[in-house]
Amino acid sequence: MAVHHVSPVASEFRTNSPSHMSAPQRGWRPGRMAARSALAAVLLALPATLTAAIDPEPAGAAGAPDFVRDVKPILELHCVRCHGPGRDQGGLQLHLRDGVVGEAGTHAVVVPGDLQRSELIYRVELPAEHNEMMPQESLPLEAGEIAILRAWVEAGAPWPDDLRLQPVRRDATAEAAERLLTGAAPETPEATARKIDELLTQENAADGTVVEAGLIDDAAFLRRVTIDLIGRIPTLEEMEAFEAMPADTRRRDWARQLLEHPRFNDRWAVFFADMLRVRTNATGGNQLLAFVHQSLADRVPYDEMARQMIAASGRPNNNPAVGFILGDDADPMELAGITAQVFLGIRLACAECHDHPFDDWTQEEFYQLAAFFGETRRVENNFANTVFVSDDAGMRVQWPPEGGGVTGRQPMEPHFPLVVAAHGDSGGNGTSHVERLLERRAAAEAETGDSTAALLDNLLDRDLGGLDRMRDQGAPDVLGEAEQESRALNVEQDLFGRGELRGQLAELITDPRNPYFSRSFVNRVWSDLIGRGFVEPIDNFSDYVEIFHPAVMELLAREFVANEYDLRQLVETIVLTDAYARGHGPSDLAYSDRERAERSFAVAPPRRMLAEVLFDSILVAGHLFERKWEPGANVRTVTRQIRIPIEDEEPVMREQNAPAPAASGGEPAMMSDQPMMTAAGPTAGFDLERGIEIDFDAALSGDDTAGELESMRMQADQQLAMAQAMSERMQAEAALRPPQRYRLETIEETIDDNPVFSSAMRMATPAPPAHFMRVFGQPSRDGLGEFRDHSPSLRQQLMLLNGRATHEAARVGTLEPLHALLTGPDVDPAAAVRHAYREILTCEPAPFELAEGLEILAAADSPLEGMSDLRWALFNCHEFRFLP
Repeated sequence: MAVHHVSPVASEFRTNSPSHMSAPQRGWRPGRMAARSALAAVLLALPATLTAAIDPEPAGAAGAPDFVRDVKPILELHCVRCHGPGRDQGGLQLHLRDGVVGEAGTHAVVVPGDLQRSELIYRVELPAEHNEMMPQESLPLEAGEIAILRAWVEAGAPWPDDLRLQPVRRDATAEAAERLLTGAAPETPEATARKIDELLTQENAADGTVVEAGLIDDAAFLRRVTIDLIGRIPTLEEMEAFEAMPADTRRRDWARQLLEHPRFNDRWAVFFADMLRVRTNATGGNQLLAFVHQSLADRVPYDEMARQMIAASGRPNNNPAVGFILGDDADPMELAGITAQVFLGIRLACAECHDHPFDDWTQEEFYQLAAFFGETRRVENNFANTVFVSDDAGMRVQWPPEGGGVTGRQPMEPHFPLVVAAHGDSGGNGTSHVERLLERRAAAEAETGDSTAALLDNLLDRDLGGLDRMRDQGAPDVLGEAEQESRALNVEQDLFGRGELRGQLAELITDPRNPYFSRSFVNRVWSDLIGRGFVEPIDNFSDYVEIFHPAVMELLAREFVANEYDLRQLVETIVLTDAYARGHGPSDLAYSDRERAERSFAVAPPRRMLAEVLFDSILVAGHLFERKWEPGANVRTVTRQIRIPIEDEEPVMREQNAPAPAASGGEPAMMSDQPMMTAAGPTAGFDLERGIEIDFDAALSGDDTAGELESMRMQADQQLAMAQAMSERMQAEAALRPPQRYRLETIEETIDDNPVFSSAMRMATPAPPAHFMRVFGQPSRDGLGEFRDHSPSLRQQLMLLNGRATHEAARVGTLEPLHALLTGPDVDPAAAVRHAYREILTCEPAPFELAEGLEILAAADSPLEGMSDLRWALFNCHEFRFLP
């Protein structure tokens, strides 16, 4: 993360009138003159044709640049962002003429007609490495821009009356795209993938120092793409089906099959769970995860998913998208930071307490965004035991912030901190990605008569404005210019409220002209599939964070919009690129060279499977998704302890909150019905590899709440008070009830140990801290900017070495195909070793690996025991855990 660098002499600018400074105060006159003279000599020596190319027509007919056309964009882009309204670094405010233009004979920011005494010209002409060079928070001015400023000063620095400058941002990504994205827009994912590879090759070749790895072979591609798209390694049957496909199209055809696989929804629900910080133990968490999963299955466009989550009201059982708002208790401040970071890739949360220390966001802008959530409430009805989200007319977000004796606080007016503007065309065919989106949606919705396409079509008739940040200027009122889609009122909406402000915010965020929305999402998906993003961290888009290959990111973002925010098409495009299929590069590559190659997407960074993917891959290779033993083939006797109530004792009254009486062993008796763990027991009270499986269908089933809501309305205050009093009385009586005493008894039981495991993709999430998922990097999702931790640890190794899933997966069940190769009349140890390698590592063993495998089988007490040892070793090798 870059930080602001302020010039050591900035403190010399004490007022808006630099005329108070004198030359002796500065102490830099000789160096200043030398730097200026050197640059002036270079400019004067430039051929006329070159200077014309830099600035085709910088001046008007009289030789002076036009201020509005030529000078104003330079000052607004490079100067006013730090020396403008609300930001007066060094005591300067350059958005007004009085703060810029000084009197002749002084050393002002600009002295009309006097280049030698104009501080602005001195600063912008300094070398880039000079600590007094300006601007310091963006790229140095280009030679043509400096020439315009010099001509303007020499012409007397004309400034139109009452003209107030506004800070703007240069969209470097769009500028890079416009230079490199030429020709017609690609029409298919394959064509887009080829264009991406061309751009990467072109830009990396210009660098000249990037090492490029070759493409992985088909077997490695099969393993990598199957892991990435459906969250597990391929089965042996899938490997054989892939090998039977035509060699020239098998990668594309296999990827398309995976995109339609039911597990695609499971795998990418995990992606969204990390992104949205889904916690199934939070109110509405289960329903939100089920909503995401169902949206993926129904191919709901990403922009529609986002709109539903941001604007949702009601109860989780009836509107599962409301889990996003309930995840942070409908707190406006929390939701402002989360919404900006999740959906726009902007870290705005730091501006809650003060202006952002590392970016240009102000505290007022944060409060303006939070105001969109200012009418949102989390409502809990104790009588009906329901929690829901509602909106009313009361604004909870007040300005200015509390503290410091502030008085006269007023409700904050909602204001979106970005100007929504189209960000270029997808190619030279004259049709922008926004227009292509609207055309496709209009065609798809023509038969249904849906008005969405017509509403979106109004976007093309609006004033798109610039891509500038909003400060003091007004922004296009997107919703004010378009008709609101009518919604039928019903009893739920009447009770829960409509959430108009959040609806407006949802439309602004997902507007197809808003580049942050599409760029931040494609950056996340690219990082997930490639190993690193165009922007790192992936949720920190800022002028002070470098973007690697911005034109590629912009191409993906525009095609994502044009293709109706289709996640599957975006994923297909990425996995068909050569960038996705790159190998890891030479092992002896220097660290700096490897880092450069990885950020240039010329080599693949090492990637370990996600925790859920690793767990499910163990289950797939070990045949643990189904029973792998015949009934009675794995019977064993175990002992466990149970609690039996002691009924002959006289009950002993105890005081409220007194500890439970001790059992026979002197320890407090367990008050649950779960069996205790014993040395011989098959289960423990807490299994580090099992979890609660979520029933997505049940979470989305909902119920008939119309009658319930009407009943809630009719509840009188007296009835609610009576219910509360009764509940408190029952709790008091329960606290005084004598406790039941127990004795422990050890019993033996015979079990058929034939375990079946459930997919980690549907476990309650996040798992407990000591669980397999968390040990292998699943985030807690408590705070913003928390990503998966892929660093290795001793706990991870112990979990695989001694874990029950690894142990059960290594054993050869009687129903496995491998069993027949090790027992019976058709014993073939070599085929068994090859079978194990193909099932677990998706490859044939090398000759030395085959020899070692046969040696392990021969040295064991039986071929089955030897194969169990071999499979256990394969599960614990790096080649299994890491993607090829």
